[in-house]
Amino acid sequence: MKEPRYMTEDQFHIEMEDISTYPLQRSADYSFWEEITFKDLQTTILATLTDEKLKTFLGVVRNGSAFKLGEYFYRINTN
Repeated sequence: MKEPRYMTEDQFHIEMEDISTYPLQRSADYSFWEEITFKDLQTTILATLTDEKLKTFLGVVRNGSAFKLGEYFYRINTN
């Protein structure tokens, strides 16, 4: 069975990057990384972002870099 997708559209109905299928991590100090689910990230952080900030976050993380939101850096776990 295929995983559900969490594509988000901006106000112009353009789909943003999808990171929902990747294992995600967060870190307060960039040395210790802990797992975080996309669902938790979506409900606690991403739902509060503007479309522009959300597009930037999804694009940066999807391209392999870390992005800081609030107290944490977020990235895709590549291990």
